[in-house]
Amino acid sequence: MQNGIRKTVLPFVTNDLFSEMERIYSEEGKFSDESLLALHAVCGAPLERALEMLEKDCVTLLTTSNDIRQALQFFALQVSGGRGELYTLLPNINFCPCLAYAHQVVSARTHVTCKHVLAARLSQMMGRTVRKEATPEEVARILCLAAHADKGNELL
Repeated sequence: MQNGIRKTVLPFVTNDLFSEMERIYSEEGKFSDESLLALHAVCGAPLERALEMLEKDCVTLLTTSNDIRQALQFFALQVSGGRGELYTLLPNINFCPCLAYAHQVVSARTHVTCKHVLAARLSQMMGRTVRKEATPEEVARILCLAAHADKGNELL
């Protein structure tokens, strides 16, 4: 039963931790050691790899302007993998089409997320995403490609 509780409670703990980290970063301009240690306790090795990825500015935020309602924008994230692959993610959604996510998060349930999701989430908190304006058609094409097989997407 303990394992069942862990699987249902951990996503809530992770979301609360991300919210707290975002608050701390916006107030202090850096993450506290305690919050990074807590995130490492929850996420493990993928956090270490995500932090390495952040140094390479590997996260691109695709945005679109909506001519009808300027307040609305649609956006997606693309994260460059270690071998040049691009993984298309939606902000604040814990899903990645990478093999590590499929194996370690979905199948084996040994991790709560992958390095790509962590890198995307942290880069957004830190304002370190590379921003690219795209047309709605370009974003739709990228999302359609990602829905079928995330291979072959290109940065705009």
